[in-house]
Amino acid sequence: MTVRVIDLTREMKDGMEVWPGNTIGVRIEHLARVEHEGHNLSRFTHLDCHCGTHIDSPLHFIESGEDLTEIPLRIYSAVAVSTSVKRIGPEPFQKAGPLEGRAILAHTGWDTHVGRPDFYRDFPYVTPEAARFLVGSGIALLGLDTPSPDQGESTDHPVHHILLGGGIPIVEGLVRLGKVIAEGGTPHFIAFPLKVKDLEACPVRAAALFFTP
Repeated sequence: MTVRVIDLTREMKDGMEVWPGNTIGVRIEHLARVEHEGHNLSRFTHLDCHCGTHIDSPLHFIESGEDLTEIPLRIYSAVAVSTSVKRIGPEPFQKAGPLEGRAILAHTGWDTHVGRPDFYRDFPYVTPEAARFLVGSGIALLGLDTPSPDQGESTDHPVHHILLGGGIPIVEGLVRLGKVIAEGGTPHFIAFPLKVKDLEACPVRAAALFFTP
């Protein structure tokens, strides 16, 4: 069996931004260099848990929700859904076939805005009605190529509450979902965070996997 891997993760680098786009999410200090000390040694001096492509565990909004250590490491059978609307209702998901137990990957094309000032503004968002449909359908995870499933101006974050309250982790800031759509077939999805106790979110290395006998 062969495995084709499509990396769905934003590249992280020193000085990269985090929500709302004008705040530094990552700072890296280089303590030693090969040309001077004979080895490279670096450390994060700042790492925002919601930086880049990252996963929100239920603990993000639910007081007794699962933290990162309680999210099982899984290779999810996935469904990639493409939509061009700004306000994403239940319809695109209703047309996607059986969803129970699967990771739903919502492709809006918003990853083309990565690095631009408007990435954190006016992006497509999921409606509460769609979130309730996804919870009722028994999905295992929702992944998006936007910074949030909620409307950017939201202050009460109803979609986060509905999904995380249903025990469904959210992966935000995915890239290259268009390649998953173009590939066709049935993708699988992984997004593994660091195993840190009492943490509600963490950057992940996310990828789509296509297995060929």
